[in-house]
Amino acid sequence: KAYKDSKLCNILFTAEASRRFSAKGVTVNSFSPGLIPDPNGFFRYQNQAFAKTFNQISGLAGVKETPFFGGSCLAYMAVDASLDAVSGKFYDTYPPGKHQLASHAPSVEGQNVDEQKKLWDLSAKLVGV
Repeated sequence: KAYKDSKLCNILFTAEASRRFSAKGVTVNSFSPGLIPDPNGFFRYQNQAFAKTFNQISGLAGVKETPFFGGSCLAYMAVDASLDAVSGKFYDTYPPGKHQLASHAPSVEGQNVDEQKKLWDLSAKLVGV
């Protein structure tokens, strides 16, 4: 649940930031590079036998991405000129494991404007602005 909620917060925060800064020419997008079961990343605190088994199963199922692909996604989101005028979007991999990043509508929960504003206000309060 915590991981899912952290991803939801990324989407909520991005939408509100986009709304607040778009008039100033600032673009804000979020992305998820997909499942990257790397033993040095997401699974570094897990039992290594579990991590290795999960890595193998996700590979056989064809749903995992690679650390290289995840880094490529980050670079694309940060510097690709095709996104210069794009803001408030969520990008993820679909279908899973096929090394394709595309914009998709977030969940209904992620589109809740009241929750976007509440998260923004809470974040501002927590950091003292």
